[in-house]
Amino acid sequence: CLHQTELHTQFNEATEAPAHLERMATFSLALPLCTSNNTDGPAPRMPASHGISQALGSEMSLCSSRKTQRFASWSSESCHSVQSTTAGESESEGPASPRCAGSIVGQVQALSHTPEGTRQVQSALGQASDIERELLVKELHGHAVRAMRCPHANHVLQKVISTMPAASLQFMVDEITQDDLAKKIATHRYGGRIVQQLLAKCEASQIRDLAEALLQDAVALCCHFFGNFAIQHLLQFGTAEQQYRCLRTIEQNIGTIARSPSGVSVIEAAMQHTCSLDRLWLARAVVQDAELLPHLAQTRHGPGVVSQLIAVLPERERERACQVLVEAGAELRTSRYGKKVLASLGSYCLGSVDAGNCCASGC
Repeated sequence: CLHQTELHTQFNEATEAPAHLERMATFSLALPLCTSNNTDGPAPRMPASHGISQALGSEMSLCSSRKTQRFASWSSESCHSVQSTTAGESESEGPASPRCAGSIVGQVQALSHTPEGTRQVQSALGQASDIERELLVKELHGHAVRAMRCPHANHVLQKVISTMPAASLQFMVDEITQDDLAKKIATHRYGGRIVQQLLAKCEASQIRDLAEALLQDAVALCCHFFGNFAIQHLLQFGTAEQQYRCLRTIEQNIGTIARSPSGVSVIEAAMQHTCSLDRLWLARAVVQDAELLPHLAQTRHGPGVVSQLIAVLPERERERACQVLVEAGAELRTSRYGKKVLASLGSYCLGSVDAGNCCASGC
């Protein structure tokens, strides 16, 4: 709430006393008042201004009284307005929480599927207390899969994931796994976001069945435009066993996955989130196919992936990989990304004469 002094200043500016009263007050004060210590004699004759002062004092007193009443009323309304605005803007303010949460009780599911309603529900979830939030989220139980596929309601589920503890998210995992919908949801434009965030937020024991379902379709998911992100999150947040199984699947199907634009992103994630030995196995699987490394070099993520693959190889295998790229130089020079790979070969293949000649020739 604004300080009372600031409110008083603002009110004074808006409710100035009439100008003629101020002039009369100045005139009255300028006249000398007659005072006397003689109590025995007749009362001293008061100056003519005394009557003016009394009248002025009465009018000023009435004006002051009315002004004080209006200020008190305005101050109270202003404070209430400021408190309401501040409470609405801050999620930590308690007073707005019951009103906001209570206004949508029984309507959470319906509101979540509309453009305006989804914002209202998200706002309520952000401002509600833990108990109120639990009550609101219960209205979504049994309807999570439908919400995952909705362009509006999926944002409500994302808000739930970000504001609720992992244990309270089990209903989403259960609805995905109970009807074998893991692949369908993971490859959905909106549902894929929910799967990714669940993998990142939930405990390993909660998502064991979900991870198992994703591993069963890992190859197809790796090559899918949306599904590949679920595999990337599994590589990043999964258990050591899940990471190992996922990497073995990629290694055994490297020819298919590496030739997919989405699959290249999965390979890059595997090189970032797995142990050094797993990265070495993956790099050897790529190099064994003489056509695969030049193909990777021409993809969008090619320069980064190829450099990571070559870096983990032992010296002799590294030089052999560089030689493969040099021999494919004519093809790589037709690609923007291929040119970048050729330009970086010198830093990995210092002992390769052909690589040095290729870089020196301007390729």
